[in-house]
Amino acid sequence: MKKTILSMCVAGMAVIGFSSMREVAPPTISGKVTPAEGAEAVLAIKDADTVRTTVGTDGAFQLEVKPGTWKLVVSAKEPYKNAEVSSLEATDDKNTDAGEIKLEK
Repeated sequence: MKKTILSMCVAGMAVIGFSSMREVAPPTISGKVTPAEGAEAVLAIKDADTVRTTVGTDGAFQLEVKPGTWKLVVSAKEPYKNAEVSSLEATDDKNTDAGEIKLEK
């Protein structure tokens, strides 16, 4: 009986241990820049961290970031002006949608 109880406890602890080692996907920030041809790059900035990506031909972008509050900066090509989106909260295993970012001339 003691061996059975001990075996069940060990098996239960193993299941708990393996389930706690589940890999958590990093947060992402995505959105769309219009017009797409006006964007040089999209940067996410948080303290000393900067993550950079380009936009697709449709203006879509996605950045993999660390959890926290980020600011997006769209580096624009002439004649367009740079654009910013502040206070985007990124959390583990989720995507934060920055929406559509319209560049102005």
